[in-house]
Amino acid sequence: MAEDAVVTAAIEQPSGRSAHFDGRLGTLGVLMLRNLMFSILTFGIYRFWGRTHVRRFVWRHTTVLDDALEYLGTGGELFIGFLIAVAVLLPVFAAYSLLQFLFADDSGYALFVLEALYYLVLFFLVQIAIHRMRRYRLTRTAWRGVRFGLGGSSLAYARVSFGYGLLTAATLGFAYPWMRVATLKYFADHAYFGTASVALAPNAGWLFRRWLAVVAPLIAGWGLFVALNLEEFGDIQFFLEQGNNMIVGQTILSLAFWPLLLLPVGAFFWMRYRVVEFRHMIDNLGIGDTSFVSSFRTGVFFKQIGIFLIFLVGGIGIMSVVIKLIFVIFDSAVGIDGSFVSVLYFLVPFILLLLFSGIIKVLFLDIPLLAHACETLEISNGRALDEVVQFSAAVPSYGEGTAEALDVGGF
Repeated sequence: MAEDAVVTAAIEQPSGRSAHFDGRLGTLGVLMLRNLMFSILTFGIYRFWGRTHVRRFVWRHTTVLDDALEYLGTGGELFIGFLIAVAVLLPVFAAYSLLQFLFADDSGYALFVLEALYYLVLFFLVQIAIHRMRRYRLTRTAWRGVRFGLGGSSLAYARVSFGYGLLTAATLGFAYPWMRVATLKYFADHAYFGTASVALAPNAGWLFRRWLAVVAPLIAGWGLFVALNLEEFGDIQFFLEQGNNMIVGQTILSLAFWPLLLLPVGAFFWMRYRVVEFRHMIDNLGIGDTSFVSSFRTGVFFKQIGIFLIFLVGGIGIMSVVIKLIFVIFDSAVGIDGSFVSVLYFLVPFILLLLFSGIIKVLFLDIPLLAHACETLEISNGRALDEVVQFSAAVPSYGEGTAEALDVGGF
């Protein structure tokens, strides 16, 4: 009997780790630099194919129960989706610009209402983009030859997210856990892996008790800042109406800014909360009869953020020094206007930051966190996934569209 129990346990226990990522950062970095170069040469068109190459690299180096994921999307699909989205969004932007022109001579109240409506519409479109983005990525992801998928309606998801977003704003952020639970449950309730359905059962009340540590310092900081400076705010408004800008500046400098020191505390607890939320969602996630547990560590998260900031600031700093030396050498050899050199000295590092910050983030934040998430993932009853077969559901024929046009989502 004992021998039978040992044999049975050996059969049920999957070999190796539940999941792991084995891609090399150097290889991925070279790939992303090449993508950046070709994107610049093609005025941004190549980025759709470059993004596809990066996803294929990340997917095939992410292994779950000894089998790697597979990315099935193409650059052409992303490009076509982007063109469709631009065709849809252009009338929205054109209408907004036209209304701004028509209401230019009206009161500030009319322009305020117009701005508010514009950003509400934009927020609604972003929610549509998020659903379409996730549906495309899931339908282009396969494991053991079986595709993932996402049903539901982009408009229905946008209504859920938009409604909870307004509720969160109206409650000064207190409803945020319920918004997260509602939106993520919508995805889970309509997601599937082949013939296996996905289930998610998080506890919003449990998350709310952890969320209080985030909103309390933020509200306390802003509340104290306003309460301690009410008289100064009145003075600022008065002197602005009088046109006395010098006194306005002096009054601003006299404000009690120390309560705002609580805001970094809130930011710290917010990042900690996101780790807690991630673990909670994974622990309450299921695919068919398979369940998951995450032991993702908060310390690793903060450590990786520190490494990312060091490489970001250090890399841009080194490039700025090199550029300064190049300008000095070029100036001494050819002779150019000093003011022009000064402008370039501040402009070029900013451009470099825009170009390389995304690559630095992927290499030193996204990928290390993905690797840690894989290492700390435990899968129970993984054998149940052996019974899953492909589900013949329709998949979108083009890419992420609005998400690309609005720059929503990562790689």
